[in-house]
Amino acid sequence: MANEYGIPSTIDTVALSTSLADYQKRLTDNVYNDVVVLKLASEAGNKKTINGGLSIVESIIKAKQDDGGFYLGADVLNNTQGNDTGLVEFRWQNAYEPISITRDEERQNSGDMHKIIDLVATKMELAERAIKDRIDQALTTSVAQANNLLDLETLVNTGTLGTINGGTDTFWQSTVTASGNFAAQGLTDMTTATYAVSSSASVDNPTVYLTNKTIYQKFGQTRLPLERISNSLTANAGFTNFTFMGKPLTYGNYVGTGLLFGLNFNYIYWAVDSATDFITTPFISPTNQTVKVAYILLRCNLITNNRRRHFKLTGLS
Repeated sequence: MANEYGIPSTIDTVALSTSLADYQKRLTDNVYNDVVVLKLASEAGNKKTINGGLSIVESIIKAKQDDGGFYLGADVLNNTQGNDTGLVEFRWQNAYEPISITRDEERQNSGDMHKIIDLVATKMELAERAIKDRIDQALTTSVAQANNLLDLETLVNTGTLGTINGGTDTFWQSTVTASGNFAAQGLTDMTTATYAVSSSASVDNPTVYLTNKTIYQKFGQTRLPLERISNSLTANAGFTNFTFMGKPLTYGNYVGTGLLFGLNFNYIYWAVDSATDFITTPFISPTNQTVKVAYILLRCNLITNNRRRHFKLTGLS
């Protein structure tokens, strides 16, 4: 965009663009490694890269099929399949973070290209930390903002999610249990809820337990050293964690007070637009401002196609 003031630039545009391009891969890696929900989804291989579209549409199973049976000889076989599937639709949501360089900053760092590159690196690091923190919070707890991402508190619940109302379609409900003092009933409630959302002893169990730092500490205080041994796979991937029923238990910075989630990441996906996955835009100069601005952009959402395989404990203390 044209500079309204006619002020010559002292920043090499090519150098700026190169710095952004070099930083983007590191930015993407850092965000996916540092935001706990994204790390869990990435470890499970459940990042869905989608080529645009108006919304995110997932196929779901509404009920168990029971259309077959046993037969003998020339018995007549049923040739119809029940309507046990459906679709759920989720909105795309967008997130951004600006990277701006003012005219004053430009002049203060003029005369040496390394100064400019260092300035851009510092600005990028600030923006990276900001968007990581924003996404971490948005994916974990309800935030009173328009166009927010789906968070775990909403996803693991019983009301409307996407285009399906869990209040009327009970197959679209998670198990939500009002708990209490962790030492008195926390482990019992975790065990009961785990069995409630599992298909069997070895099929469709929670793959990870997620809570806040306070409840995480209480869990550690109630377990014998051998019982709280860390899960090696997740520990090697950079998590601090304990193990419950053979699966890792870890904590997030923004998990709400008194909450503990049992999550099955076979059914939780991080959906991202293939052309807007923590991309960085070129620097531009807005009209009537002596500033150059680029943006980190993300188009995404957190989704599930089997809500009943997750649970949430509330009121833990």
